[in-house]
Amino acid sequence: MRQLYRLWPTVCVALAPGLASASVSTSCAASAMDVVVVGGGLAGLCATIEAAKRGAKVTIIDKEANLGGNSAKASSGMNGANTQAQRDQGITDSVEKFIEDTLSSGDGLAVVELVHTLAEQSRETHEWLKSLGLHLSDVVQLGGHSTARTHRFPPTPEGKPQPVGWTLVSGLRKILETELKDQVTIRTKSSFKELLIEDGRVMGLNFEHENGTEQLRGTVVLTAGGYANDHADSSLLDLHTPALAKLPTTNGPFATGDVIKALVKQEAGVKTTLMDKVQIHPTGFIEVKQPNFHTKFLAPEALRGSGGILLCHGKRFANELGRRDYLTEEMFKHCKPLFDKEENPLSAAMLLTEEAVEKYGSGAMGFYKFKGLVQDVGTVEAAAEAMGTSAEVLKKTLEDYNEAAERGQDKFGKKVFPVRFPSTAHLYVAFVTPTLHYCMGGLAINVRTEVLQCSKGNSGGHPKKPWKVRFGYPDADWHRTAEQVLHSDGQPIPNLYGAGEVTGGVHGNNRLGGNSLLECAVFGRMAGAQAAEKAKDGRCDTERGSAGGA
Repeated sequence: MRQLYRLWPTVCVALAPGLASASVSTSCAASAMDVVVVGGGLAGLCATIEAAKRGAKVTIIDKEANLGGNSAKASSGMNGANTQAQRDQGITDSVEKFIEDTLSSGDGLAVVELVHTLAEQSRETHEWLKSLGLHLSDVVQLGGHSTARTHRFPPTPEGKPQPVGWTLVSGLRKILETELKDQVTIRTKSSFKELLIEDGRVMGLNFEHENGTEQLRGTVVLTAGGYANDHADSSLLDLHTPALAKLPTTNGPFATGDVIKALVKQEAGVKTTLMDKVQIHPTGFIEVKQPNFHTKFLAPEALRGSGGILLCHGKRFANELGRRDYLTEEMFKHCKPLFDKEENPLSAAMLLTEEAVEKYGSGAMGFYKFKGLVQDVGTVEAAAEAMGTSAEVLKKTLEDYNEAAERGQDKFGKKVFPVRFPSTAHLYVAFVTPTLHYCMGGLAINVRTEVLQCSKGNSGGHPKKPWKVRFGYPDADWHRTAEQVLHSDGQPIPNLYGAGEVTGGVHGNNRLGGNSLLECAVFGRMAGAQAAEKAKDGRCDTERGSAGGA
């Protein structure tokens, strides 16, 4: 039985019915773009492709010089349940188990219908990517998952690594620039400024670029990412989670929540949720030569999924395949600053064998070694010296680990042991620290990816007819009725959709590794499809015949 939604912590601002600076006439000009996508990461790329393939003219804007965002940096993988890749490797999984794992990780704060959609559409989403030449055929198990379901790209036949985020973004961007070039306009170095709103309906947006301000009309899809590197005077981190704001981050300098802040400033009536839920990833690489550098390379969870273990002073302290929030808490309990110097960040050592490196990908490991993030130490004695502990302590730790692996469970509850640590193993050492990584909060959406507005009281107000979006696969049927959308407040803002990290509710209190890229692909496609259908149905709902704006 599906659970009911928990009430969300929300932030609401009044809906401005007719903003003078953002009003437009009631007619969507024939020359206007049908769909406008804000943000060029994976969610934005998927939304753009889906909208364009449904006949819409699409403009995608991004404030950076290139598309990609944090999606391009993603390195652990993309989840999927009951996929062909899993079946090929003899992995047993189900949508039900995937849902259970994700809801458990969310601690009762995830929106159940969104989680069901995420899991139910995961296999078809992998098939869609495969049809575009993007086949994630390697599968590993990450923390918090009951089985291996995180998909990655294998190395090329020449042994060259294919980083999952970069490969996805590059492949989809190429489709925009080639196959869909006549339907898609890409505008980089272009920053969202405000929505065009008339009588509570979104009619397009204003954006800024180096030559001034410009207007685009059409249905709008917001896919602009999170705020885990927001340190401006109006910082969302300082506002919602000040205790975490000083931690380092894996996010690029662009992850500043600009769209959310602009909408709140505009008093656009958007509902936000779970804004204080910012994920700390337990393993950001420490570059030993500059340990306090604020931006960290992520030490991907797939390193632990491939067999890496975590040590403080030569001893294990947790289940390396536990949830991210659990591991982070254990690190704060048991670990000390790097090399016991107070000015350095909290640190644990990650130890890997040659076998674990091969499982993860030796080509990618070559990059980490080149950057000085991983040390090829060889022997147990050399590893102990690098960590600043005794060889005897480390040997005992590894012996205990191997014995637990033979038993099938250790004292921390770990039941999956990807590799053993024989005394002759060739070893690698890295140092890691807890790092801001992902925002579980953002704009509230429903299962149609419509952005919700604040409402006075619990009036509901969802459409009374069923909705349906179909993709070109037999089992791809996203069908829900209004009665299944159980939000207690917040009607949809007409013509406004959201997907990816800019939204909140899918992950609840804690995101499972591999769910972010999946969320971007599933809900990005969905938002693009919805926006295209809305534009097709009524040229932005302009047939309603209201009076023009100021």
